[in-house]
Amino acid sequence: MAALLQKVQELEQQNLRLLADFENQRRRQRRDEEEQRLRLQQEAAALFLPVQDDLELALGAAPEDDPLRTGVALVQKKLEDALGRLGLEPIDAVGQPFDPAMHEAIGEEESDREPGSVASEVRTGYRIQDRVVRPALVRVAKARE
Repeated sequence: MAALLQKVQELEQQNLRLLADFENQRRRQRRDEEEQRLRLQQEAAALFLPVQDDLELALGAAPEDDPLRTGVALVQKKLEDALGRLGLEPIDAVGQPFDPAMHEAIGEEESDREPGSVASEVRTGYRIQDRVVRPALVRVAKARE
């Protein structure tokens, strides 16, 4: 009888370990699926960022009263909305402390802003959740001479 009780206890322990292993595997699989989903969102968004940049340049170059400008603005808004549905958010850069994880410095400029902060943005950076898809191209503030 004692041997049977010991065997039952061993099997119960084994069963508990298997259940814990199974639960850990499910958690790992969910985490891996989420990681892959985020990576695919990043890759998809990154493919369309050059188009977004070109549309911004076109809007900046077109006269205010040009009817073509209105069409380009509508297309840009649709693209912006689609990228937003992917979770893409612009990185707030100007006035923020320079962060090499979020910003890519291309130079310095004299500014009234705090030295070491972002004085101006040359190209918008984007992120999805806490992941940078593309860093913002910025100029860093330095004290006026």
